[in-house]
Amino acid sequence: MGLTLDRGRYYFVMNVPKHLLGKVLGKSGQPVRQVRQALRTADLSVAKRKAFELEELKRSEWHLLELGEEALAHAKYAAAKKMAESRGFDYVPSDVLLQRTFEENLPRLLAAAGTLSEPTPPEVGEAILGGAQIALPPMRAVFEEFIELTKTRHLRKSDRQRHLWRLPRERAVSNFEKAVPKRARAGIDKITREDALTFRAWWATRIETGETRAETANKDFGHLSQVIRQWCELKGHSNLENPFARLRFDKAIDPLVARPPFSQQWIKDRLLAPGALDGLNIEASDAFLMLINTGLRPSEVLSCPLEDFCLDDPIPFLRVAPHGRELKQRHTAREIPLLGVSLDAAKRIVARGGIQRYRHKATSWSNLVNKYLEINGLKETPAHTAYCLRHYVEDALLTAGIDDRVRADILGHKYKRPAYGVGGGLAFRRDALARIAL
Repeated sequence: MGLTLDRGRYYFVMNVPKHLLGKVLGKSGQPVRQVRQALRTADLSVAKRKAFELEELKRSEWHLLELGEEALAHAKYAAAKKMAESRGFDYVPSDVLLQRTFEENLPRLLAAAGTLSEPTPPEVGEAILGGAQIALPPMRAVFEEFIELTKTRHLRKSDRQRHLWRLPRERAVSNFEKAVPKRARAGIDKITREDALTFRAWWATRIETGETRAETANKDFGHLSQVIRQWCELKGHSNLENPFARLRFDKAIDPLVARPPFSQQWIKDRLLAPGALDGLNIEASDAFLMLINTGLRPSEVLSCPLEDFCLDDPIPFLRVAPHGRELKQRHTAREIPLLGVSLDAAKRIVARGGIQRYRHKATSWSNLVNKYLEINGLKETPAHTAYCLRHYVEDALLTAGIDDRVRADILGHKYKRPAYGVGGGLAFRRDALARIAL
């Protein structure tokens, strides 16, 4: 884009992109390599403002021209909408305009016609007069709009949490595009129940061959259903049927969903055996040991800043608080007493300056530790993972006869009955954990 001064007046000049050469026509109706338009001003500041507006308009015109007849219906509609708005009009379909009076439509008609010296390009005139059919975006575009529309719901999440929240939903969209490619570029209003059932059949084949699990497929169905449902609610398309509702497979066919607890004997004899964890780096092994007597989630340990390791208090404890990340639920914020091997591990972590290598990286930590447990024969069964230490603590507390209110306070579970007071505070939790601590 450029400005040129000719006989005291400014002109707008812009080269036609190479891929549109031969398609952009001049006033004579012949292809041009450059557009030139009088700005009718001798004031440079006014010329710059007009040139900026004109450049935006030309780019919109050319984008619409570039789409042509082979464009997606939604892309063409979106370009036409932008074009109409650039000329100061809301986009209104032609059939709606036909129901209005001549006086109401007159400004549009004049803008669509232009003048003898500056006729409106046909593509722009068509957009002003609502010539493009309204069409909903394809699944991929709906997903991106959904992310933008719901971003305020995730302000408390850390960058990594937002990434991990987006990842499975984006994967579900990609899986649908792979399984039902004929609908990959169609508007979501064109996705039928039959298409959704084709997607379900694609997953069923993978489950039957042992390639994946039913729970994995169910997550895809849930994510796609959520994306379409919430997008429709926020964009005013509540009458659109959600084709991905009620597709879930029976969980009973997926035996590996539940995580079993470690037995106390296995923890004593194998996980806490001398040298059992020596092959792990010191931060990974200490984080693992902190789970044994606390029932903490790995992310709760690995996201704690140094100041939340409160080891100088009469009852040493770890404070679970947001600190730049969103907690799983509000009731997960709590203070957990530290005893035995978990207290010893916390002291080593504090001496090193806190969690560093795996800060906010619970997934990386879990992948490393679970692989180590498998390679070194430390998994009690093939279904056991490091997270099963949390299930061990829950079972051990139950076996020890600990009140369900205190168990809920320790594990960060929602307490189903009205919660009065503080449940005995740290002292009660310490005494409860002392009965199972190793």
